[in-house]
Amino acid sequence: MVSRPHLALVPANGLGERLRGYLARAFVVAGIVLVFAGVAYAAARFTSIFALEEFEVTGGPPGTREAVRSVAGAFEGTSLVALDQDELRARLEELPSVESVRFDRAFPHTLRIVIVPEEGLAVVKDGSAAWLVSESGRVIRSADPETKRPVVWTAQTGLEPGAIVQDENALLALESLRRLPTNFPERIETARAAAGAVTLVLANGTELRLGKAVSLALKLAVAARVLQRMSASERAGLGYLDVSVPERAVGGSTFNSQLEG
Repeated sequence: MVSRPHLALVPANGLGERLRGYLARAFVVAGIVLVFAGVAYAAARFTSIFALEEFEVTGGPPGTREAVRSVAGAFEGTSLVALDQDELRARLEELPSVESVRFDRAFPHTLRIVIVPEEGLAVVKDGSAAWLVSESGRVIRSADPETKRPVVWTAQTGLEPGAIVQDENALLALESLRRLPTNFPERIETARAAAGAVTLVLANGTELRLGKAVSLALKLAVAARVLQRMSASERAGLGYLDVSVPERAVGGSTFNSQLEG
């Protein structure tokens, strides 16, 4: 005959006392853990255990990386735990050549900074001054004669690195350059706008007339397709290509367009 273990019955009031004892001990242990965690956090935040000593900066040209290190240097010695990333990001993105940044804490003492640089779209000229301007219309830096970008003229004066182009005609010209297809077959020499109508001048002197600044992507795609179907000699003899009405692209060897704006 198989013997069965004897089960001791625990009175209900005794079980309650045991549970209360377990819970009390659990709360004590949890409290101790929280205290130690708080002490550890305070030590990490307010002492030099994780003090920021080194910046690893990647992305962008050397001059931009150096400017980022210079600005970030003001945060050297700050605890990586206490580092205000929003403030540092705001300061770095004030740099004219920086579009955005990304951070990665590399404990114990390093902050990795990845730069997304502003990319030059055009050279904006106001009188004798020339500025490299990004897609957002932000002035990155002064442009040297070797800068190979389409030229946009503006009546706005007083531009400087970090400023935003406000001239409406210049902004329309910049918008047309932003919409340019990546496979566009000709280099753009200049872009201009007047009375809301946009004209691009190709490197060979051909005027690409876009008309009103609407459906720019479609108009430029049509222009690209027309130019791609032409031979080099045909392009060279083309005075203008008018795609202001994209369903009826018109070209000619003189500058008298059959379709205006």
